Formats: sequence, structure tokens, C-alpha cells
Amino acid sequence: MINRVFIVLLILQASSFSHAQSWHEQLQETLQTQLGQEVELMAQNMNLLDFQPHINISYLDSRLNLSLCSEPLTLTPPQPLKLGRNHVKVACKTGKQWALNVPVDINLMTQVVVLNQPIPKGLSLKESHLDYQMQNLAGLRNGYYLKKEQVIGKQTKRSLQGLTVLNSHIILPALMIRKGDEVIISASKGAMSVKMPGEALNDGREGRQIRVKNNRSQRIIKATVVAVGLVEVQF
Repeated sequence: MINRVFIVLLILQASSFSHAQSWHEQLQETLQTQLGQEVELMAQNMNLLDFQPHINISYLDSRLNLSLCSEPLTLTPPQPLKLGRNHVKVACKTGKQWALNVPVDINLMTQVVVLNQPIPKGLSLKESHLDYQMQNLAGLRNGYYLKKEQVIGKQTKRSLQGLTVLNSHIILPALMIRKGDEVIISASKGAMSVKMPGEALNDGREGRQIRVKNNRSQRIIKATVVAVGLVEVQF
């Protein structure tokens, strides 16, 4: 009877070891779970509604003779965590303690604005030129746009192929003012604000500075284009 009980215990023990998690699996699960939560928070802060996070552990040598940690592993990701390559410190702080610096690729798939057809240089973009396509934001080093409204009215710097991901390096801000246009100059200092008529001495694109003549004082100043027929200057 004692021998039978002993055999049963050995079988149960062997079964438990066969299903025991390795340190390698424990580390991967911890990285996927905790970094996945941080990437989801990152996406929410970017106001993304439709996104797919992917955490890729690019190199982890399973031949390392490390112990399974009896407590949850401690992660120390870089601050701020960024898309693309990161190095994350992972440590076991109980029992046979160990620590690794693990390279991790963080990818975030979402819809970005692309062209739906070839476009010539200098064309003002309309909604009919645009579409959305799923892209990995980690690979878009030159930037991207998430909404068509951010692109409509802007002009292409050069000829572009269909399905090109749009960014500020290949399109220009919308042309809102032309040389000789009558404009309103909005001048502000702290809580004080005044408006006066003026004349644009250069073409002006959204967010860019142009030379403007104040029609009242005849002074020539530099002002920032904020809307069609409106420039702003701060004193």
C-alpha cells in the first residue's frame, strides 16, 4: 500500500514538473502583458479607436540557465516608452535573483491617411484623393496623419504615387493668403488683444510667418498665418 502511494506521488510530481512554466515563458508572458497594457494606454492617449498592439521580443537566449521566479517579475521599461526598439530591464528579486536587459520591438497598427491615386506636384488635396490604410506607426519615421481633415487643403511638394502615406515632409500647409490680400492683423499681449487692417506682402501658408504692412501705422511687421485672411502677432 505504501509503495502504491509513493508511486502515485511520483507520478503527480512528474506531472507538475512537466506543466511547470520555464523562466523563459514566464519572462515572455510578463513582457507581453505589462508592455501590452502600456502600449494600449499610449494608443488611448493618441485618441486611437482602432488599433492593434504587437510586442516582439527580438532576442532571448533560452539556453541561459535561470531559475523560474517564485514572485512576479519586475519590469523597468525606458521612460518614456516609445514605438520601435526598446531595451527593458527584467529582474527576479526573490530566490536565485537574476536580471536581464531584453531588446523589445513595440509595434502599433492603426489606420493612417494615404493617397488613393497618383497625385501631381502642387495639387491641393481634396477628400476624394484620400483614403485610410492600416500601417505600423513604429515604421513611419517621417510622421503620418490620422484624420483626412488634417490633410485636406494642403499641397503636394512633389508627384506622389497612390497609397503613399502622407506626412509633413511631402506636403505643404494650405495656402491661405496671397501677396496683396487684405488681412486682419490680430495683435495680443497677455490678456490684451487688438485687431487692425493690413496688407500681405508675401504668400502665406498656415502656421508660417509672412511680412505684413499695418495700414494704420504703415509699419511692416512679421506675423503668423492662422486662417484665411487672418494673421497673428504677439508683442
